[in-house]
Amino acid sequence: MAPLAEQLAGKRVALAMSSGFFGFYHHGGVLRALCEVGIRPCALSGTSAGSIVAGLHAAGLDPDQIQTEMGRIRRADFWDMQFPFSRHGTGLIAGGRFGALLSRILPVHRFEDCPIPVYLGVYRIRDGRTLTLDSGSLIEAIRASCAVPYMFAPVLIDGEAYLDGGLAEKTPLAPFIDAPDIDAVLVSRLPPREDTGGKARKSGLFSGLSFGLDTPLEERIERDRRAVALLRERGKRVHVLAPSRIWLGPFSLHKATEAAEHAYRATMTLLTSPDAKLGCPDLA
Repeated sequence: MAPLAEQLAGKRVALAMSSGFFGFYHHGGVLRALCEVGIRPCALSGTSAGSIVAGLHAAGLDPDQIQTEMGRIRRADFWDMQFPFSRHGTGLIAGGRFGALLSRILPVHRFEDCPIPVYLGVYRIRDGRTLTLDSGSLIEAIRASCAVPYMFAPVLIDGEAYLDGGLAEKTPLAPFIDAPDIDAVLVSRLPPREDTGGKARKSGLFSGLSFGLDTPLEERIERDRRAVALLRERGKRVHVLAPSRIWLGPFSLHKATEAAEHAYRATMTLLTSPDAKLGCPDLA
C-alpha cells in the first residue's frame, strides 16, 4: 500500500484535532509533519488542546511559528489563580492571562478574519450540549474550549457559560460531514486521560481529576465512530493519526519542545511508511 502522504496528495484534506490535557504541543508536531509532506489542511477543527493549534493555524501561523510561540509559554503566562468560587465562576484559574496570551499570539482575533475555516468545540453548561463555534471572538472560543472544569473558570460568550468541549465530545467532526469541498479528513487523536498505556497513573495536583459533568469515555468514542461513519457515507476518506505521546501538564512545560519534536517524528513515520495502518487506529 502506498504511504498515506502519497494517498492524500492533491486531495482537499480537513484536519480535526482532539481534546487531551496539555496535548497542544503534540498537535503542533503532527501539523508540522503534515505540512512538510505537502498536506496543508483546507479546514480545521479542534476541541480543548486541539482548539489551540487549530485556532493558531487557521488565524495564519505556520507550524514553525506555532512551535516557536508555544515553546515560549511559561506557566506564569496563564496561571492567574483566583479564589475558586469567585465572580468569574468556579475554577482555580480565572483565564484572563490565557486570553491576553492568545491576543498577543493570534494574527487575527475573529473567526471571520481567519484565512482557513475553523470550528471549535465547546460544552454549554445550561443544557449539557456540545456545540462547534465558527463565528465571533476566536479568543473567547479557544478559552471556552480549553476551560477544564475546576481548573479554569467557565467562559461567558453572549451571556452563555461554556466549559471544555472535551467533556462530551473528543473530536469535532460534524462540521465536515456535509462539506462539499473536502475529500478526506485526518484526525489527530490524543489518547484520553483514562488511557495510560498500562502504566500506573502518577499522583499530583491534576492526576485525579474526574468531573461529574463528563460524558462517559465509551460514549465519547462512540460519538466519534458515528461521525466517522457519516463522513464515509458521504464519500470522504477518514484516517486517524495517533502516534505515541509525551504527556505534559502545567508543571512539566520544560518538556514542550521534546513533546512537539516527538510527535513530529512519529507522524512523519506514519505518513511515509508503506503500512498506512501503523499507528492509525480505525474508528469504524
